[in-house]
Amino acid sequence: MNAVMALNAYRQVGQQGVQEERLLVLGLDGILEYLRRARGAIQEQAIERKVQSMTRAYQIVEHLLVALPESGSGEAGDLSERLAGIYRYLLERLGQANIFDDVKALDDCAAVVTTLRDSWLEGLRRP
Repeated sequence: MNAVMALNAYRQVGQQGVQEERLLVLGLDGILEYLRRARGAIQEQAIERKVQSMTRAYQIVEHLLVALPESGSGEAGDLSERLAGIYRYLLERLGQANIFDDVKALDDCAAVVTTLRDSWLEGLRRP
């Protein structure tokens, strides 16, 4: 899926009444699940499963990156820039984990995604 298709799919789901923040949390949950699967596949030396799980995690992160609003001024622009940096970091670490079967890189990604997910969930709970 190319970036334009991913962005259009994201916007289409958003137009169906699902809050973007909830979609984001679902995406982060998906990343965590695929990281868990990839870790297990690396430990079991199941190359095909590892590649499939890593590809899915990578695609979700890419999707989240392209769906970010364009950076502007103010708080929203700052948030977009910070999130873009986090997503780029994740893409880099996922690539490293995939190439080198680096479980530590997967664990680093899981820690970042978990922190990000927990922050979004906390924000959703606030009135």
